[in-house]
Amino acid sequence: MVKCKFVVIAAGFEAGQFLPKEVMKLSSTYALVSNPVKESELWPERSLIWETKEPYFYMRTTVDNRMMIGGEDVEFQNPVKRDKLLRAKIKKLEKQFNKIYPNIPFEVDMAWCGTFSSTQDGLPYIGTWPGKERMFFALGYGGNGITFSMIAAQIISNQLLGKKDDRAEIFAFDRTSKI
Repeated sequence: MVKCKFVVIAAGFEAGQFLPKEVMKLSSTYALVSNPVKESELWPERSLIWETKEPYFYMRTTVDNRMMIGGEDVEFQNPVKRDKLLRAKIKKLEKQFNKIYPNIPFEVDMAWCGTFSSTQDGLPYIGTWPGKERMFFALGYGGNGITFSMIAAQIISNQLLGKKDDRAEIFAFDRTSKI
């Protein structure tokens, strides 16, 4: 048995079991990385390229001259169904890359898929659920989990120390009335 005054739940989408209602949706995403190419074959300034249409598409380079591309998200969480789509999603991502850069040789080295969660407004949930004042949540859903985790650590730390943190209202569970 563990006794404590407070608990912090920072368990990603698994944290939903501690909440009285669903606060995020689960999606499946796909990504792949190429074999290395000559640096001269990469696009100018090796910029991150992000196309925001639905489904979104992104590509970036790695330090060893590989290209990482991803997107093709679908809104479901079934791991069997998600994994069965991997080959088809790889072909779609490759085709999209080749449409943009037909002269850059692209050969897939690794590909993967996974489940991630996001909120309706894209922001994390940080703080307590009304009525559960001793249970803090640090739920940095979406693609900015590292940044959101740092913000959550600061806000929750301040709350535990009794310090006011104006950011807490932005990320609160009842924020819809404040935004």
